[in-house]
Amino acid sequence: MLTYQKSNVIPGIIISIAFLGILITLLFLGCKKEKDNEEEYPKKVSLTVTIGQGIDGFPKTGVYQHDTGNVINYGYRALEGYVNLLVTLEGKEVPNSGSFIIRKDITLKAEAEQKILWKFSTNLPPYFSSPVVGDDKTVYFTTGIYYAHQGRLYALNPDGTMKWSFAHTSALFSPVIGNDGNIYVQDFYNKLLSFNPGGSLRWIYDQFLYIQFENVGQRCPAVGPDGTIYIGGSGLHAIDPSTGSRKWIFSEGARVKSSPSVGADGTIYILLRGSDLMAVSSGGTEKWNNKFVDAWEMSFSSPTIDQKGVIYVSSEGKDQGIDYSNIYAFNSDGSLKWRYAVPEGLFVRSSPVIDLSGNILITTKASDAGIPARIFALSPEGQKVWEYIIDNVHVTWDDIYCTPSIDNNGLIYFGAETGFLYILNQNGTLNNKYQLPCSINWSSPAISKEGTLYLGGIASGVNDPGYFTAVKISGNGYAATPWPKFRHDGRNSGRYGSK
Repeated sequence: MLTYQKSNVIPGIIISIAFLGILITLLFLGCKKEKDNEEEYPKKVSLTVTIGQGIDGFPKTGVYQHDTGNVINYGYRALEGYVNLLVTLEGKEVPNSGSFIIRKDITLKAEAEQKILWKFSTNLPPYFSSPVVGDDKTVYFTTGIYYAHQGRLYALNPDGTMKWSFAHTSALFSPVIGNDGNIYVQDFYNKLLSFNPGGSLRWIYDQFLYIQFENVGQRCPAVGPDGTIYIGGSGLHAIDPSTGSRKWIFSEGARVKSSPSVGADGTIYILLRGSDLMAVSSGGTEKWNNKFVDAWEMSFSSPTIDQKGVIYVSSEGKDQGIDYSNIYAFNSDGSLKWRYAVPEGLFVRSSPVIDLSGNILITTKASDAGIPARIFALSPEGQKVWEYIIDNVHVTWDDIYCTPSIDNNGLIYFGAETGFLYILNQNGTLNNKYQLPCSINWSSPAISKEGTLYLGGIASGVNDPGYFTAVKISGNGYAATPWPKFRHDGRNSGRYGSK
């Protein structure tokens, strides 16, 4: 009985154990199959894309689900006004376009730096106008190229919206802010217009021996220490800023192609065609004059003055069919300090500025397609220190009329007919350059204390629209040099020592 029971129980246990083994095997095989399925079929991973302002391309900003092993294509470009495009994958820089295989959750990012903060469109181009910035941050500039153009004076807010404008019967040159805070601007017929900051016309001065206009050059008022306004027209005129009446006139009838400048002692320096550089007292009497070497030379340059009272001007001429330019340095007593003959027939129509090293910076036109325009630096002794040559970008060669501006970091800014804004280091090497929406001619940069550079230009032909642009820069104001920009300072006063 007992033996029977043992033989009956043991097979049952064996069967149970066998069944359990089969079950474990099935479970193992099931788990293995599930694991194999995981390896056989891809799992989902996330692609997180972040695209900054001023960038176009794909994929757009968002979170996307992809199977592992998928090939992801991407491509980005910076829009107008944005530079320094940087594309990163998981924080590492990659090319601006390409592809990669996604195997895990990953982040793709594209960023760019905004350089052109805004652009303001005008019916006629700000061809001659070098802007000014008021104490309240209002930006003033003008438009027009020819005497027949209906020029306009604009006042813009710092964000590029218009405060007011004034239409005039002819083209206008660069505006000037006087000691009284009012705005003064000269037209192609040499008339001087005065406005208050709200845009109301205060008075017009037009007491000239004869009406004339010149189709090239920059003619702007200069402001004396006492606020007297000096303009060149048919001679040199001194004007009372309150009433617009004439205080005195010097050398009436003499032709003027450039703007007067004022020294630390109130002496006015002006280039009269036929008499060349004249020094005139604040009372309207001649102190001295000195002539250029060649009787055919003339100048579009505003005189530049350094801390020792040395006056720097440029000239141009043509001798036996050959173009030439000279840079002159005159001592404060009128004697010639030195003359630098500009090589290769390069015309100079900009005005000199002075950098942090005391060097005199000059830009030039091109001579022909094989002799491009450039900027060069002369030492205070008249020796060339460095030069930077621009590349032509058009079929016809590109000129530089723009007088440079130097910021408080010592960086040098100028525009050209190439449509680029150039930024040079103090030693004349290229720091950077940015494409602008317009070609730059006589307009020279204004730099605000907030780190914005303002510059105007022409879109295409002389009767076509123009653009006035605001560019973000690293500097916030002008270099502490004797003469860091066209017309000396942020008010275009044309006076040494003016703030």
